[in-house]
Amino acid sequence: MKKSILLFLVTMIMSCSSEENEIPETETKVLVKVEQNQISNGILSEKIIFEYKNNKPTLASFYNENNELTYTSEWIYNSSGYLSSTKGSSTSNMNSNSETNIIYDNSNRIIQTIRSEDNNSGSTTTKFTYNNDNTITSESNSGSSVTNRVKTFVLNDNGIIDKEIVDGNIIVQVEYDNFKPKSKTAFSNKYTYTYLENGLLPATFQSLFGNNPINVVLFQNSLNDSSDSLTTELISEISSNTSTEKYIYTLTSDNFPLMRKDYYNGELNNEISYYYE
Repeated sequence: MKKSILLFLVTMIMSCSSEENEIPETETKVLVKVEQNQISNGILSEKIIFEYKNNKPTLASFYNENNELTYTSEWIYNSSGYLSSTKGSSTSNMNSNSETNIIYDNSNRIIQTIRSEDNNSGSTTTKFTYNNDNTITSESNSGSSVTNRVKTFVLNDNGIIDKEIVDGNIIVQVEYDNFKPKSKTAFSNKYTYTYLENGLLPATFQSLFGNNPINVVLFQNSLNDSSDSLTTELISEISSNTSTEKYIYTLTSDNFPLMRKDYYNGELNNEISYYYE
């Protein structure tokens, strides 16, 4: 059983600074735990508890609707404090384990990820080549596959990836206000963003990779899944012609989230609680 927990983390911990693009720092909270309840048809379907140290996730524990532990994911950091690997393990099936390893170059840029599964699905290696025209080529090979999957990421003038190209076609494009997404066109669907006037997320997401904004996209090998991780401002709504996602927050006195409820087309599908020290 493979668990993709980074998508949640993207919505929960995000960053708005890099070594090349500094902005004024704001007051921070020390995050120690996040609890996410996933709701389906008004009923709890899964609970995920994230444990933190130094505002970085270290362990995620997954529980089913009967509060039984089903899966754990450990997050491991190297001596520089960068995320170096994640290791997942099922509590019910020893053959359902997963591991992701990350390799950086001397400039703190991800140059390779290796994802492996113990359920006979093999491993996927993705290599990144940095070109002289402000593009990054991503080339993925799964197991014995002869044909590699190739895509190109394009950096804008602020050093942020704002386009993803496959076979010469732009499949994802994001318009930013500094590091804040204003709109995103993904696979022909356009999404617009609305933000709260006050409030900030409690921890930086880019710090997992050393505050380099390109690494967030490269780790997931997807601009669509990662573009929302470049701002600490609280997204209140993402809307398109076919869907509306609304996020309702309860904030602390210093405007950090205590709880967030997510609604998709009017239906509650997540309740997230934040715990600080």
